[in-house]
Amino acid sequence: MFPIVQYRNARHLDSGAKIIFDRRYRYRYNSIQALGLSILLLVAALVTAEAAELPSVARNDIEVSPGNRGLRNDLRDQLQGYRESLRSIGLNPRASRLAQGEREQMRQVLDSNGYYEAEIIHRVVEEAGETEGEIQQRVQYRIDTGPQYQVLDVRIEGVEVNVPDTWPLAGEGEPLVAEAILGDQSELQTIIDGDSCYFTLNVSHEVRLEAENDGGLVIYQVNAADPSTQGKVSFRGQDGVEEAFLRRQTALREGVCFSRANIDQAIINLYETQLFSSVRRTLNRAEDGSVEVTFELSQRAPRTLSAGIGWDTDRGFGLNAGWEHRNLTGRAQWLELGGELQRDRQSGNIQLTLPGFLDARNTLVWNNTLTHEAPGDDEFYIGESRATIDRRASRNDTYRFGVAYRRSDERVGDEWNTFSLIRIPLSYEFNSVPNDFNPLKGLRYSAGIEPVWSLNDSSDPFYVGSLGWSSYRNLVDELVLANRLEWTSLWPFNESADLNRIPTSDRLLGGGGGSVRGYPYRSIGLEGTDLGGTHQWQGSLELRGQLSENWGAVLFADAASISENWNPTEQSNWYYGAGFGVRYFTRFAPIRFDLGFPVNGRDSDPAFQIYISLGQSF
Repeated sequence: MFPIVQYRNARHLDSGAKIIFDRRYRYRYNSIQALGLSILLLVAALVTAEAAELPSVARNDIEVSPGNRGLRNDLRDQLQGYRESLRSIGLNPRASRLAQGEREQMRQVLDSNGYYEAEIIHRVVEEAGETEGEIQQRVQYRIDTGPQYQVLDVRIEGVEVNVPDTWPLAGEGEPLVAEAILGDQSELQTIIDGDSCYFTLNVSHEVRLEAENDGGLVIYQVNAADPSTQGKVSFRGQDGVEEAFLRRQTALREGVCFSRANIDQAIINLYETQLFSSVRRTLNRAEDGSVEVTFELSQRAPRTLSAGIGWDTDRGFGLNAGWEHRNLTGRAQWLELGGELQRDRQSGNIQLTLPGFLDARNTLVWNNTLTHEAPGDDEFYIGESRATIDRRASRNDTYRFGVAYRRSDERVGDEWNTFSLIRIPLSYEFNSVPNDFNPLKGLRYSAGIEPVWSLNDSSDPFYVGSLGWSSYRNLVDELVLANRLEWTSLWPFNESADLNRIPTSDRLLGGGGGSVRGYPYRSIGLEGTDLGGTHQWQGSLELRGQLSENWGAVLFADAASISENWNPTEQSNWYYGAGFGVRYFTRFAPIRFDLGFPVNGRDSDPAFQIYISLGQSF
């Protein structure tokens, strides 16, 4: 039995103490105490450094009372980072000195979460080392958080501001949490910037604690001066890119009220052209109050060659290759050539993208595709030319409208039919997901309608309707809950239209890696057959965990139903799949390996399906 030594560390917090949160959600006192303590710890560590390496922080090394898993994880991450910084300079202080420094690290986390009266108890446990006779010391902590301080009141000093009802999020009665206060500070600066023309605008904050009330007064201090107008806009490093195109992309107009938010949006617009690896701006205020803006641009290589490979059980290996040029004639015209080869499906496409089409918020996309597909006993040759305008209404909102021509030669059984169709795609999409290849948070939803008419009387008129929704929620560190729900439907355009006289390739089927994993691709149709339906419901639920820097694991469940009835509650033919997967995270996107099992499979379904591809399933 090894000895255990316990120490206590509590703090008396006087009312009126002033605290300022910095951008990393840490605190600093308005004194030099923290600096002096850091120097003392460094000297002590240098004197007592040993050859052995510091142990990592185990989950059971930290206990939080009352239980708070999120706070415990934050504390553990903070201590891990602190020990890694000590390891990087070759230091391994004695356990007592290490605990002294780590208590201060934990104080930062506790204060930033509103626990100003927390009591930290630590003990030093001696345990057997890796070599015979070696004894290691491990520091373990118990934290009694005490009350979580609340916001007692919020004030703004410096200028008068008309704030919306939605501000602040950290209002009276809310927890006194650094992240929320810093978010409100940033939002307040955005509000003032949008309602005024100040060139000089700084917003800071101060928290005045009242220990007797378990809370604090939050004061936002605004320094605003020098009303200004937007001046000239110039560029450096834009060789090969038309300056008129860049000006239109920035959407900055001379003589209007100066706004830093407009400058920030201009930088985003320049990045979205895909031409530049970095965009930096310089502001210069002239005596007449105009602000000149100079953008320093660093260009990306305009051409890219790409290739990929994937595999799933019923379609075998898939190969794809592509080439793109992102600046054909100096206006960020984007030309893409691509091809895909699978056992039952081959396709090639040419796509031209024109950003800033008639307006800085518009992007014209003209896509031309040739596809050959042979599902089961059927065979399709499909050619389509589709032109759409994507209009960016805001950072997250996009409207899409356009026109398409599609010709298909389709063999069903022994009979060939040719369809010549005009289609009018109309849709809206909201997307707040930062990374589409590996979503960790955010929300997507969309709605679309696509009327279809025949040019050769080969099909009755119909339209395609769609609704989609997906969300991503970070439950705890490195654990994401992802879910989606989609509805696609076919409707006759008028009373005389018959949906039995539309192309077979337009009818709806489920199954496969983008639908219900565990079932063969497009094998789920009406009544369990491979006949396409007119209404499709499908959904997925995934629990995604990242186990290390490069590896992750996934548990998933999928469901789909194909029918002639739009109401999902009246559909009895639901098919379910479940399984697990592994993710290998690259700098670009995760490589996906999924193993899916049919839960209520038919006799013809295999016992499992394997899917290998790039990116998350949705």
